[in-house]
Amino acid sequence: MSDMENWVIVWVIPKNGKNEDCWIMVRHKNRGWELPGGNIQKGELVEEAALRELFEETGLLGTAKAIEEKLFDRGTVVLVEVDMDPIPESWHSEDAMIDEVGWCMSIPENLSEFPNSSSKKELEVLLNYDWSASKILGS
Repeated sequence: MSDMENWVIVWVIPKNGKNEDCWIMVRHKNRGWELPGGNIQKGELVEEAALRELFEETGLLGTAKAIEEKLFDRGTVVLVEVDMDPIPESWHSEDAMIDEVGWCMSIPENLSEFPNSSSKKELEVLLNYDWSASKILGS
């Protein structure tokens, strides 16, 4: 299994579904804006890794709703819903490498340039993705 197969990308949307084009991103100290995510630990399910990374990077708890393994070569994407309504203000992360966390309604200018990070094209794919074809998780 390669490092990319051990990587989870978290696509976080509001549970209320009112803002379909609204998602959470984190601003990494060195890399810029990117989606929450990270390594899947040994013995950890991909959805567990997604929820752990979400909490570590944003302080939020969520519900994993769907998994898409074949969307990107760089890792498995997990759709996660959170109870928090989108707000215009960003907030602090407990993760020392994350400068801020915030809801996005458009793709940020200073996206991470790190090879394993979110690209504009990737975000556009996620914004238009039909999750009904993905592995749906029980509620």
